[in-house]
Amino acid sequence: MTTAKSAASQGLPASRLGRKFTLLWSASSVSAVGDGVREAALPLLAATVSSSPSAVALVTVAGTLPWLVMSLVGGVLADRFDRRRLMWQVDLVRAVVVLGFAAWVLVASPPLVVPVLLAFVLGCGETVFVNASTSALPDVVRPEQLEAANGRLEGGLIVGGHFVGPLLGSALFVVGAGYPFAVDGVSFVLAAALVAALGRSSASTPSPRRPVAADIREGVRWTWTHRGIRLLAIVAAVASMAFYLAVTMLVLLLTKTLGASPVAYGMVLASGAVGGALAGVTSGRLRNRLGLTSRIGLSFFLMGASLLGLGVGSSVALAAVLYAVASFGVVTWNVQVVSLRQRVVPRRLLGRVNSCYLLLSRLGILVGAGLSGWLGSAFSVRTPAVLGGVVLLASLVVVPRLASLEAVRSRPAGLDGAADPDPDPDPDPDPVDDPTLPR
Repeated sequence: MTTAKSAASQGLPASRLGRKFTLLWSASSVSAVGDGVREAALPLLAATVSSSPSAVALVTVAGTLPWLVMSLVGGVLADRFDRRRLMWQVDLVRAVVVLGFAAWVLVASPPLVVPVLLAFVLGCGETVFVNASTSALPDVVRPEQLEAANGRLEGGLIVGGHFVGPLLGSALFVVGAGYPFAVDGVSFVLAAALVAALGRSSASTPSPRRPVAADIREGVRWTWTHRGIRLLAIVAAVASMAFYLAVTMLVLLLTKTLGASPVAYGMVLASGAVGGALAGVTSGRLRNRLGLTSRIGLSFFLMGASLLGLGVGSSVALAAVLYAVASFGVVTWNVQVVSLRQRVVPRRLLGRVNSCYLLLSRLGILVGAGLSGWLGSAFSVRTPAVLGGVVLLASLVVVPRLASLEAVRSRPAGLDGAADPDPDPDPDPDPVDDPTLPR
Protein backbone atom coordinates (compact mmCIF):
# COMPACT_ATOMS: atom_id res chain seq x y z
CA MET A 1 0.00 0.00 0.00
CA THR A 2 1.29 3.47 -0.86
CA THR A 3 1.75 5.74 2.13
CA ALA A 4 0.47 9.29 2.12
CA LYS A 5 4.03 10.58 2.07
CA SER A 6 5.06 8.46 -0.91
CA ALA A 7 1.81 9.20 -2.72
CA ALA A 8 2.35 12.89 -2.33
CA SER A 9 5.89 12.61 -3.63
CA GLN A 10 4.75 11.49 -7.04
CA GLY A 11 3.48 14.93 -8.02
CA LEU A 12 6.26 16.99 -6.49
CA PRO A 13 8.65 19.18 -8.49
CA ALA A 14 12.29 18.20 -8.73
CA SER A 15 13.27 20.47 -5.84
CA ARG A 16 11.01 18.53 -3.45
CA LEU A 17 12.72 15.26 -4.29
CA GLY A 18 15.77 16.47 -2.40
CA ARG A 19 18.86 18.60 -2.94
CA LYS A 20 20.90 15.77 -4.42
CA PHE A 21 18.23 14.95 -6.98
CA THR A 22 17.93 18.65 -7.87
CA LEU A 23 21.68 18.72 -8.61
CA LEU A 24 21.43 15.52 -10.67
CA TRP A 25 18.39 16.80 -12.57
CA SER A 26 20.06 20.15 -13.22
CA ALA A 27 23.19 18.45 -14.54
CA SER A 28 21.13 16.21 -16.81
CA SER A 29 19.06 19.13 -18.14
CA VAL A 30 22.09 21.35 -18.81
CA SER A 31 23.84 18.50 -20.59
CA ALA A 32 20.68 17.81 -22.63
CA VAL A 33 20.69 21.37 -23.94
CA GLY A 34 24.32 20.94 -24.99
CA ASP A 35 23.53 17.62 -26.65
CA GLY A 36 20.66 19.21 -28.57
CA VAL A 37 22.90 22.07 -29.69
CA ARG A 38 25.55 19.62 -30.94
CA GLU A 39 23.10 17.21 -32.57
CA ALA A 40 21.61 20.07 -34.58
CA ALA A 41 24.99 21.49 -35.59
CA LEU A 42 26.93 18.31 -36.36
CA PRO A 43 24.83 17.24 -39.38
CA LEU A 44 24.91 20.83 -40.64
CA LEU A 45 28.69 20.81 -40.39
CA ALA A 46 28.93 17.44 -42.13
CA ALA A 47 26.78 18.78 -44.97
CA THR A 48 29.10 21.76 -45.42
CA VAL A 49 32.23 19.59 -45.31
CA SER A 50 30.89 17.14 -47.90
CA SER A 51 28.10 17.46 -50.46
CA SER A 52 27.41 13.72 -50.32
CA PRO A 53 24.18 12.68 -48.50
CA SER A 54 26.14 9.79 -47.02
CA ALA A 55 28.20 12.27 -44.97
CA VAL A 56 25.29 12.98 -42.62
CA ALA A 57 24.48 9.27 -42.42
CA LEU A 58 28.11 8.48 -41.56
CA VAL A 59 28.08 10.92 -38.63
CA THR A 60 24.81 9.40 -37.37
CA VAL A 61 26.16 5.85 -37.60
CA ALA A 62 29.37 6.89 -35.83
CA GLY A 63 27.31 8.24 -32.93
CA THR A 64 25.24 5.05 -32.67
CA LEU A 65 28.02 2.49 -33.08
CA PRO A 66 29.46 2.92 -29.55
CA TRP A 67 26.28 1.43 -28.09
CA LEU A 68 27.13 -1.83 -29.86
CA VAL A 69 30.83 -1.92 -29.00
CA MET A 70 31.04 -0.10 -25.66
CA SER A 71 27.72 -0.59 -23.85
CA LEU A 72 28.74 -3.71 -21.90
CA VAL A 73 32.11 -2.21 -20.95
CA GLY A 74 30.30 0.93 -19.77
CA GLY A 75 28.18 -1.25 -17.49
CA VAL A 76 31.30 -2.80 -15.96
CA LEU A 77 32.80 0.63 -15.28
CA ALA A 78 29.55 1.78 -13.66
CA ASP A 79 29.71 -1.19 -11.28
CA ARG A 80 33.45 -0.97 -10.54
CA PHE A 81 33.78 2.70 -9.67
CA ASP A 82 31.93 5.37 -7.74
CA ARG A 83 29.18 6.25 -10.19
CA ARG A 84 28.93 9.95 -9.43
CA ARG A 85 32.66 10.43 -9.75
CA LEU A 86 32.63 8.48 -13.01
CA MET A 87 29.90 10.74 -14.37
CA TRP A 88 31.70 14.04 -13.79
CA GLN A 89 35.03 12.65 -14.97
CA VAL A 90 33.48 11.44 -18.22
CA ASP A 91 31.84 14.85 -18.72
CA LEU A 92 35.16 16.64 -18.20
CA VAL A 93 36.81 14.44 -20.82
CA ARG A 94 33.95 15.12 -23.23
CA ALA A 95 34.26 18.86 -22.50
CA VAL A 96 37.95 18.86 -23.43
CA VAL A 97 37.24 16.94 -26.66
CA VAL A 98 34.36 19.17 -27.77
CA LEU A 99 36.05 22.45 -26.85
CA GLY A 100 39.13 21.37 -28.79
CA PHE A 101 36.93 20.55 -31.77
CA ALA A 102 35.17 23.93 -31.45
CA ALA A 103 38.52 25.73 -31.55
CA TRP A 104 39.47 23.81 -34.70
CA VAL A 105 36.20 24.66 -36.45
CA LEU A 106 36.51 28.34 -35.52
CA VAL A 107 39.88 28.64 -37.27
CA ALA A 108 39.60 26.09 -40.11
CA SER A 109 37.29 23.62 -41.80
CA PRO A 110 38.06 20.08 -40.57
CA PRO A 111 37.92 17.06 -42.92
CA LEU A 112 34.88 14.79 -42.66
CA VAL A 113 36.78 12.18 -40.66
CA VAL A 114 37.07 14.61 -37.72
CA PRO A 115 33.32 15.11 -37.01
CA VAL A 116 32.87 11.37 -37.55
CA LEU A 117 35.52 10.62 -34.92
CA LEU A 118 33.99 13.26 -32.64
CA ALA A 119 30.59 11.57 -32.85
CA PHE A 120 32.16 8.18 -32.06
CA VAL A 121 34.24 9.42 -29.10
CA LEU A 122 31.33 11.31 -27.55
CA GLY A 123 29.11 8.27 -28.11
CA CYS A 124 31.59 6.10 -26.18
CA GLY A 125 31.49 8.59 -23.32
CA GLU A 126 27.69 8.56 -23.45
CA THR A 127 27.52 4.78 -22.97
CA VAL A 128 29.55 5.10 -19.76
CA PHE A 129 27.67 8.17 -18.51
CA VAL A 130 24.17 6.77 -19.14
CA ASN A 131 24.98 3.47 -17.42
CA ALA A 132 26.45 5.32 -14.43
CA SER A 133 23.64 7.88 -14.12
CA THR A 134 20.85 5.30 -14.40
CA SER A 135 22.54 3.15 -11.76
CA ALA A 136 23.23 6.13 -9.46
CA LEU A 137 19.64 7.35 -9.13
CA PRO A 138 18.54 4.78 -6.48
CA ASP A 139 21.25 6.22 -4.20
CA VAL A 140 19.66 9.67 -4.45
CA VAL A 141 15.90 9.12 -4.02
CA ARG A 142 13.69 6.67 -2.15
CA PRO A 143 12.31 3.62 -4.01
CA GLU A 144 8.75 4.99 -4.06
CA GLN A 145 10.05 8.18 -5.70
CA LEU A 146 11.76 6.49 -8.65
CA GLU A 147 8.94 7.04 -11.16
CA ALA A 148 8.65 10.72 -10.22
CA ALA A 149 12.44 11.17 -10.38
CA ASN A 150 12.86 9.32 -13.68
CA GLY A 151 9.93 11.28 -15.10
CA ARG A 152 11.57 14.58 -14.18
CA LEU A 153 14.83 13.44 -15.76
CA GLU A 154 13.05 12.40 -18.97
CA GLY A 155 11.20 15.72 -19.09
CA GLY A 156 14.42 17.68 -18.73
CA LEU A 157 16.08 15.63 -21.46
CA ILE A 158 13.19 16.22 -23.86
CA VAL A 159 12.84 19.96 -23.25
CA GLY A 160 16.59 20.54 -23.41
CA GLY A 161 17.47 18.04 -26.12
CA HIS A 162 14.48 18.48 -28.43
CA PHE A 163 13.33 22.05 -27.85
CA VAL A 164 15.93 24.45 -26.53
CA GLY A 165 19.09 22.73 -27.78
CA PRO A 166 18.24 22.26 -31.48
CA LEU A 167 16.85 25.79 -31.82
CA LEU A 168 19.93 27.27 -30.17
CA GLY A 169 22.31 25.03 -32.11
CA SER A 170 20.91 25.89 -35.54
CA ALA A 171 20.85 29.62 -34.71
CA LEU A 172 24.44 29.59 -33.43
CA PHE A 173 25.63 27.65 -36.49
CA VAL A 174 24.46 30.51 -38.70
CA VAL A 175 26.61 32.91 -36.69
CA GLY A 176 29.66 30.64 -36.68
CA ALA A 177 30.10 26.91 -37.17
CA GLY A 178 32.26 26.55 -34.07
CA TYR A 179 29.95 28.32 -31.62
CA PRO A 180 27.48 25.45 -31.10
CA PHE A 181 30.32 23.12 -30.12
CA ALA A 182 31.76 25.71 -27.73
CA VAL A 183 28.36 25.89 -26.01
CA ASP A 184 28.22 22.09 -25.89
CA GLY A 185 31.65 21.98 -24.25
CA VAL A 186 30.62 24.55 -21.64
CA SER A 187 27.48 22.51 -20.90
CA PHE A 188 29.66 19.48 -20.15
CA VAL A 189 31.76 21.57 -17.73
CA LEU A 190 28.65 22.87 -15.93
CA ALA A 191 27.12 19.39 -15.75
CA ALA A 192 30.37 17.98 -14.35
CA ALA A 193 30.46 20.68 -11.67
CA LEU A 194 26.86 19.95 -10.63
CA VAL A 195 27.47 16.20 -10.40
CA ALA A 196 30.71 16.76 -8.47
CA ALA A 197 28.72 18.81 -5.95
CA LEU A 198 26.82 15.61 -5.11
CA GLY A 199 29.98 14.24 -3.52
CA ARG A 200 31.00 10.61 -3.44
CA SER A 201 28.42 7.91 -2.98
CA SER A 202 28.97 6.36 0.44
CA ALA A 203 26.65 3.51 -0.54
CA SER A 204 28.89 2.38 -3.40
CA THR A 205 30.78 -0.88 -3.03
CA PRO A 206 33.25 -1.27 -5.91
CA SER A 207 33.60 -4.84 -7.12
CA PRO A 208 36.94 -6.64 -6.74
CA ARG A 209 39.25 -6.28 -9.71
CA ARG A 210 39.04 -9.16 -12.16
CA PRO A 211 38.98 -9.49 -15.95
CA VAL A 212 36.44 -7.24 -17.65
CA ALA A 213 35.11 -10.24 -19.57
CA ALA A 214 34.28 -12.00 -16.29
CA ASP A 215 32.29 -8.99 -15.09
CA ILE A 216 30.45 -8.81 -18.41
CA ARG A 217 29.59 -12.51 -18.24
CA GLU A 218 28.18 -12.08 -14.74
CA GLY A 219 25.94 -9.24 -15.86
CA VAL A 220 24.76 -11.10 -18.95
CA ARG A 221 24.12 -14.26 -16.93
CA TRP A 222 22.07 -12.41 -14.30
CA THR A 223 20.02 -10.67 -16.99
CA TRP A 224 19.34 -13.95 -18.78
CA THR A 225 18.57 -16.08 -15.71
CA HIS A 226 16.17 -13.58 -14.16
CA ARG A 227 13.03 -14.51 -16.02
CA GLY A 228 11.23 -11.22 -15.48
CA ILE A 229 14.12 -8.95 -16.50
CA ARG A 230 14.92 -11.22 -19.44
CA LEU A 231 11.36 -10.91 -20.72
CA LEU A 232 11.43 -7.16 -20.14
CA ALA A 233 14.66 -6.82 -22.17
CA ILE A 234 13.23 -8.88 -25.04
CA VAL A 235 10.01 -6.85 -25.03
CA ALA A 236 12.07 -3.65 -25.03
CA ALA A 237 14.05 -4.81 -28.07
CA VAL A 238 10.84 -5.64 -29.94
CA ALA A 239 9.22 -2.35 -28.92
CA SER A 240 12.27 -0.35 -30.03
CA MET A 241 12.33 -2.19 -33.33
CA ALA A 242 8.60 -1.56 -33.92
CA PHE A 243 8.74 2.11 -32.96
CA TYR A 244 11.71 2.92 -35.19
CA LEU A 245 10.22 0.79 -37.95
CA ALA A 246 7.32 3.25 -37.87
CA VAL A 247 8.99 6.63 -37.31
CA THR A 248 12.08 6.32 -39.54
CA MET A 249 9.94 7.07 -42.60
CA LEU A 250 8.03 9.86 -40.85
CA VAL A 251 9.82 12.64 -42.73
CA LEU A 252 8.92 11.08 -46.09
CA LEU A 253 5.38 10.24 -44.99
CA LEU A 254 4.75 13.86 -44.05
CA THR A 255 6.66 15.75 -46.74
CA LYS A 256 6.12 13.46 -49.74
CA THR A 257 2.89 11.57 -49.12
CA LEU A 258 0.98 14.26 -47.18
CA GLY A 259 2.70 17.22 -48.85
CA ALA A 260 3.70 18.91 -45.61
CA SER A 261 6.27 21.72 -45.64
CA PRO A 262 9.55 21.40 -43.73
CA VAL A 263 8.11 23.83 -41.17
CA ALA A 264 5.08 21.58 -40.68
CA TYR A 265 7.39 18.60 -40.27
CA GLY A 266 9.23 20.51 -37.55
CA MET A 267 5.94 21.25 -35.82
CA VAL A 268 5.07 17.54 -35.80
CA LEU A 269 8.41 16.78 -34.18
CA ALA A 270 7.79 19.55 -31.66
CA SER A 271 4.42 18.00 -30.80
CA GLY A 272 6.27 14.80 -29.97
CA ALA A 273 8.46 16.70 -27.54
CA VAL A 274 5.36 18.16 -25.90
CA GLY A 275 3.82 14.70 -25.49
CA GLY A 276 7.04 13.29 -24.07
CA ALA A 277 7.49 16.16 -21.63
CA LEU A 278 3.90 15.75 -20.42
CA ALA A 279 4.52 12.07 -19.79
CA GLY A 280 7.64 12.95 -17.82
CA VAL A 281 5.80 15.14 -15.34
CA THR A 282 2.84 12.76 -14.95
CA SER A 283 4.71 9.45 -14.63
CA GLY A 284 4.83 9.66 -10.84
CA ARG A 285 1.09 10.20 -10.62
CA LEU A 286 0.45 7.23 -12.90
CA ARG A 287 2.23 5.02 -10.40
CA ASN A 288 -0.34 6.02 -7.76
CA ARG A 289 -3.32 5.33 -9.96
CA LEU A 290 -2.37 2.29 -12.05
CA GLY A 291 -0.55 -0.97 -11.45
CA LEU A 292 2.64 -1.89 -13.28
CA THR A 293 1.04 -3.95 -16.04
CA SER A 294 -1.63 -1.30 -16.56
CA ARG A 295 1.02 1.39 -16.95
CA ILE A 296 3.04 -0.70 -19.41
CA GLY A 297 -0.10 -1.79 -21.25
CA LEU A 298 -1.21 1.84 -21.55
CA SER A 299 2.13 2.84 -23.04
CA PHE A 300 2.03 0.03 -25.62
CA PHE A 301 -1.57 0.82 -26.57
CA LEU A 302 -0.84 4.54 -27.00
CA MET A 303 2.27 3.85 -29.11
CA GLY A 304 0.64 1.16 -31.24
CA ALA A 305 -2.68 2.88 -31.88
CA SER A 306 -1.12 6.27 -32.67
CA LEU A 307 1.52 4.83 -35.04
CA LEU A 308 -1.15 2.79 -36.79
CA GLY A 309 -3.14 6.00 -37.14
CA LEU A 310 -0.11 7.76 -38.59
CA GLY A 311 0.18 5.05 -41.21
CA VAL A 312 -3.40 5.36 -42.44
CA GLY A 313 -4.10 9.05 -41.72
CA SER A 314 -4.20 11.85 -44.28
CA SER A 315 -3.97 15.01 -42.16
CA VAL A 316 -0.81 16.75 -40.98
CA ALA A 317 -2.68 18.16 -37.97
CA LEU A 318 -3.83 14.66 -37.02
CA ALA A 319 -0.26 13.41 -37.49
CA ALA A 320 0.95 16.01 -34.98
CA VAL A 321 -1.61 14.87 -32.39
CA LEU A 322 -0.84 11.20 -32.98
CA TYR A 323 2.90 11.74 -32.74
CA ALA A 324 2.43 13.56 -29.44
CA VAL A 325 0.40 10.59 -28.15
CA ALA A 326 3.05 8.13 -29.37
CA SER A 327 5.78 10.12 -27.61
CA PHE A 328 3.71 10.15 -24.42
CA GLY A 329 3.61 6.37 -24.65
CA VAL A 330 7.35 6.09 -25.26
CA VAL A 331 8.34 8.19 -22.25
CA THR A 332 5.78 6.44 -20.04
CA TRP A 333 7.31 3.09 -21.02
CA ASN A 334 10.85 4.35 -20.46
CA VAL A 335 10.11 5.71 -17.00
CA GLN A 336 8.30 2.56 -15.83
CA VAL A 337 10.93 0.05 -17.00
CA VAL A 338 13.92 2.10 -15.83
CA SER A 339 12.34 2.45 -12.38
CA LEU A 340 11.55 -1.26 -12.35
CA ARG A 341 15.14 -2.24 -13.11
CA GLN A 342 16.40 0.12 -10.44
CA ARG A 343 14.18 -1.67 -7.90
CA VAL A 344 14.73 -5.27 -8.94
CA VAL A 345 18.39 -5.52 -9.93
CA PRO A 346 20.99 -5.89 -7.12
CA ARG A 347 22.88 -2.63 -6.68
CA ARG A 348 26.30 -4.12 -7.44
CA LEU A 349 25.02 -5.46 -10.81
CA LEU A 350 22.84 -2.53 -11.86
CA GLY A 351 25.34 -1.02 -14.30
CA ARG A 352 25.98 -4.28 -16.12
CA VAL A 353 22.33 -5.32 -16.29
CA ASN A 354 21.40 -1.85 -17.56
CA SER A 355 24.09 -2.19 -20.23
CA CYS A 356 22.65 -5.52 -21.43
CA TYR A 357 19.20 -3.99 -21.58
CA LEU A 358 20.41 -0.90 -23.47
CA LEU A 359 22.40 -3.02 -25.92
CA LEU A 360 19.32 -5.05 -26.86
CA SER A 361 17.25 -1.89 -27.14
CA ARG A 362 19.78 -0.24 -29.48
CA LEU A 363 19.93 -3.38 -31.61
CA GLY A 364 16.16 -3.16 -31.93
CA ILE A 365 16.48 0.45 -33.09
CA LEU A 366 19.02 -0.47 -35.78
CA VAL A 367 16.92 -3.39 -37.04
CA GLY A 368 13.76 -1.28 -37.07
CA ALA A 369 15.39 1.58 -38.97
CA GLY A 370 16.87 -0.84 -41.52
CA LEU A 371 13.57 -2.67 -42.08
CA SER A 372 11.77 0.66 -42.40
CA GLY A 373 13.92 1.71 -45.34
CA TRP A 374 13.47 -1.64 -47.08
CA LEU A 375 9.70 -1.78 -46.57
CA GLY A 376 9.30 1.87 -47.56
CA SER A 377 11.14 1.21 -50.82
CA ALA A 378 9.49 -2.14 -51.56
CA PHE A 379 5.91 -1.07 -50.74
CA SER A 380 5.14 2.46 -49.53
CA VAL A 381 6.23 4.80 -46.75
CA ARG A 382 2.92 4.08 -45.00
CA THR A 383 3.70 0.37 -44.65
CA PRO A 384 6.38 0.65 -41.92
CA ALA A 385 4.15 2.84 -39.75
CA VAL A 386 1.21 0.47 -40.05
CA LEU A 387 3.33 -2.59 -39.38
CA GLY A 388 5.11 -0.96 -36.43
CA GLY A 389 1.78 -0.04 -34.86
CA VAL A 390 0.43 -3.56 -35.35
CA VAL A 391 3.52 -5.12 -33.73
CA LEU A 392 3.21 -2.84 -30.69
CA LEU A 393 -0.49 -3.62 -30.28
CA ALA A 394 0.22 -7.35 -30.65
CA SER A 395 2.87 -7.05 -27.92
CA LEU A 396 0.11 -6.32 -25.43
CA VAL A 397 -0.42 -10.08 -25.11
CA VAL A 398 2.84 -10.49 -23.17
CA VAL A 399 2.26 -7.57 -20.78
CA PRO A 400 0.30 -9.68 -18.23
CA ARG A 401 3.37 -11.92 -17.87
CA LEU A 402 5.18 -8.98 -16.29
CA ALA A 403 2.65 -8.80 -13.45
CA SER A 404 4.83 -10.85 -11.12
CA LEU A 405 7.47 -8.12 -11.12
CA GLU A 406 4.99 -5.97 -9.19
CA ALA A 407 5.35 -8.40 -6.30
CA VAL A 408 9.07 -7.68 -5.93
CA ARG A 409 9.71 -5.99 -2.64
CA SER A 410 11.22 -2.54 -2.95
CA ARG A 411 14.83 -2.79 -1.82
CA PRO A 412 16.02 -0.57 1.02
CA ALA A 413 16.30 3.03 -0.08
CA GLY A 414 20.06 2.88 -0.55
CA LEU A 415 20.37 6.58 0.15
CA ASP A 416 23.71 7.95 1.23
CA GLY A 417 24.96 6.27 4.36
CA ALA A 418 22.91 3.10 3.82
CA ALA A 419 24.52 -0.29 3.48
CA ASP A 420 24.48 -2.12 0.19
CA PRO A 421 21.02 -3.74 0.15
CA ASP A 422 22.32 -6.76 -1.71
CA PRO A 423 25.67 -7.79 -0.22
CA ASP A 424 25.28 -11.46 -1.11
CA PRO A 425 28.05 -12.23 -3.63
CA ASP A 426 25.94 -14.88 -5.32
CA PRO A 427 22.31 -13.72 -5.17
CA ASP A 428 19.37 -15.80 -6.27
CA PRO A 429 18.52 -14.71 -9.82
CA ASP A 430 14.88 -14.20 -8.75
CA PRO A 431 14.50 -11.71 -5.88
CA VAL A 432 11.26 -13.29 -4.67
CA ASP A 433 10.12 -16.88 -4.60
CA ASP A 434 7.10 -16.29 -6.80
CA PRO A 435 5.91 -19.15 -9.02
CA THR A 436 4.11 -16.68 -11.28
CA LEU A 437 7.35 -15.12 -12.55
CA PRO A 438 7.47 -15.25 -16.35
CA ARG A 439 9.20 -18.39 -17.54
